[in-house]
Amino acid sequence: MPRLLIIFLASLICLTGCTSHNQNVVSEKNIYRDTSDHDNYSVRIKVPNEWIEKIRRFDYSRNTKGLLHEFENFIKPDTLINQGGHHVDPDYGRVIDPIFVNLDGEPGEELICLLAWDIGSPYLGVFKQIKGQWYLLYLEDISMFNEGTELSVANNFSKNKVFYCRHLYGRGTCTYSDGYNFYKLINNKVYRCLTLVNEASTCGWSPYLNQDIKLNFKFSGDDSDGLSVNYVYNFFYTPKDQSIASEPSDDVSLIKGDGNVWYAWDAKTLIYKLDIPSYNKEIEDLTAEKIACFGDFKNDSLFVDAFRGQIDEVLKTGTNQQKRLLKEICLKVKDRKAIKEK
Repeated sequence: MPRLLIIFLASLICLTGCTSHNQNVVSEKNIYRDTSDHDNYSVRIKVPNEWIEKIRRFDYSRNTKGLLHEFENFIKPDTLINQGGHHVDPDYGRVIDPIFVNLDGEPGEELICLLAWDIGSPYLGVFKQIKGQWYLLYLEDISMFNEGTELSVANNFSKNKVFYCRHLYGRGTCTYSDGYNFYKLINNKVYRCLTLVNEASTCGWSPYLNQDIKLNFKFSGDDSDGLSVNYVYNFFYTPKDQSIASEPSDDVSLIKGDGNVWYAWDAKTLIYKLDIPSYNKEIEDLTAEKIACFGDFKNDSLFVDAFRGQIDEVLKTGTNQQKRLLKEICLKVKDRKAIKEK
């Protein structure tokens, strides 16, 4: 009986060991991007330490073809989009732009890197060494058309440093829009923690509102994790009939201003939240609705609601031309709301 018990226990230990080993094997499997979730760019893909060291010693030459091919082998079946493959110059637009930096306060540096066969279609990659093995943890494709983006790291007051890059949202005749995405690496996962419109402009879209929006931001250098954001904005009308303008081709400015807001880090939601002090009561102060309006082209209903105070002020003190145009816009919005309510 004792002999049978010993054999049973030995078998059980063996099975347990095999199960544990198999679990470790499963946990080490590469996890690729879930393409059904368009906003999820998290992955967990083993990357040879030797390749990371090649990137660390990168000499910023044009000799990037081999490194990019190796990287594509790591992320198979995924690939790096090659928009510039049709160019006569086979070396056109190739990008490898690495930054080694401590992003999460844990021992060692992480690697954030722009990789691309074409400058207009770069990828943001985030790499971390975990227990001696390097992993790709995040891979996001960025559409920039014919221009490049930039990748920067902020020295925000937190062990989890912010890195950010610019994305193109749209472009066309008399139309342009781009913005910044901000990220943090927390517990081996990359979080997109804020998106800001950077530049948003339209012109000649009469009878719709045209706009010119420009962003400035800076991170706090003191004991708070946040950033100050400034927007300079101008909503204007470009006359279809030049006879209503004071001079041919003159735009008619309707609402313009220059405002600041603060975004504070929220450790519960892992995002930067808009934090508007209660003393911000002036009609020209920025609000969440006004900021939303900056990135929503031709939404005159949102414009009228968000800038109601400034519109009322211009209707009192503005030029006859400004008053007439704003009244027309407000009337159209009112009629549209009345139709929807019927």
